[in-house]
Amino acid sequence: MNRIRSIVKKEFLVVGRDVHALAVLFLMPMAFILIMSLAMQDLFATQSPVRIPLIVSNRDGGKPATAFLKMLREIPALDVKDAPASWTAAQAAAALLDTDAKFALLIEPDFSAQVRSRKPFSERKPLVVLVNPAVGTQMQLIVQTLLVNTLGKARIGALSEDMAAWFALARIDPRGFMQSPEAQIEMRHVTRDGRRFRAPNAVQQSVPAWLVFSMFFIVIPISNTFISERTHGTLQRLRSIRLSPAGLLLGKMLPYFLINLIQAALMLAVGVYLVPALGGSALTLGDSPVGLFLIVAAVSFCSIAFALLIAVLARTTEQATTLGGLLNIIFAAAGGIMIPTFVMPAVMQKAALFSPMSWGLEGFLDILLRNGGVRDVLPECLALAAFGAALMLSAAVILKKQFEGSVSL
Repeated sequence: MNRIRSIVKKEFLVVGRDVHALAVLFLMPMAFILIMSLAMQDLFATQSPVRIPLIVSNRDGGKPATAFLKMLREIPALDVKDAPASWTAAQAAAALLDTDAKFALLIEPDFSAQVRSRKPFSERKPLVVLVNPAVGTQMQLIVQTLLVNTLGKARIGALSEDMAAWFALARIDPRGFMQSPEAQIEMRHVTRDGRRFRAPNAVQQSVPAWLVFSMFFIVIPISNTFISERTHGTLQRLRSIRLSPAGLLLGKMLPYFLINLIQAALMLAVGVYLVPALGGSALTLGDSPVGLFLIVAAVSFCSIAFALLIAVLARTTEQATTLGGLLNIIFAAAGGIMIPTFVMPAVMQKAALFSPMSWGLEGFLDILLRNGGVRDVLPECLALAAFGAALMLSAAVILKKQFEGSVSL
């Protein structure tokens, strides 16, 4: 026990003198959390201030065209900008390519007649929208849906004017047909066991994601220290005092486990206090401090076990940094750290199930977003613990063989 205690003390002293390791463990994730939380806050906002620019040239002076344009201006998601009525399609296309506009709509002179037409939709002229080639498919679908809904209300408005006498006779208020269908839909969020709902925001995605990512980067200081000790003969001296490989790995794990706990507390504090101070949303820590501690501990154990295995396998610090960094990036990319899994294709969502970072992230989201408790994070904690135990066992077996001289360093 005294030997292990000495190793723990030594590891703290070594890490405290390693400025680069401290920067990787603390400053890098803080920067990621701040940048991503502030950059993505509009994406998660209930009413996003981001508006889609839409240039409109109204060549039709009729009442339906005027009403249609008025309804477009009332849509919060659209930033409608007027263009001369004399604009041609070529001029509109040039404007899209030369400005920050995303879409251009040319309301043709016969638009009002088309709106009032009784012909089937398949026989009417389509409403043509010009699209900037840099616009993604998702934004195109959003604008298309908004225009379809608005055009439908414009047609209902024109029809109600033509049938005003019938509506009066039937005592029907045609304004009811013009109301937004959103008023007829109520969105109710599902929660666990009736717990209060917590609306998702950017900080609740960024903090746990980059916290998990940074905890796995413990591989850099651990591997650097381990390989340096092997190069300078420190491991051989530890072997001479009959310290077992398992005892050596345990002595190295304990200080870094504590460092990871400090790292997690600091990153959570950044989300709770610093991000809102800079204009972002505040992180809420959920209703289960025990569940939060369990997932932090599980991620820490798994990340340290991964780092120790890399340190044992690598011959040089360059190899350890390259291999550990590459695997971390693969785990992060596949596990929803860099891109949320819900926007990934089905194949990538299945691949995420094999990433330990995905298990850690889901555990954090269970606590911070879904108001989960200890029972909810147990599957992720057990998966991380089992994976970490397998890694630790592998590292101990390989290190034992190296001590015995059967594996060339």
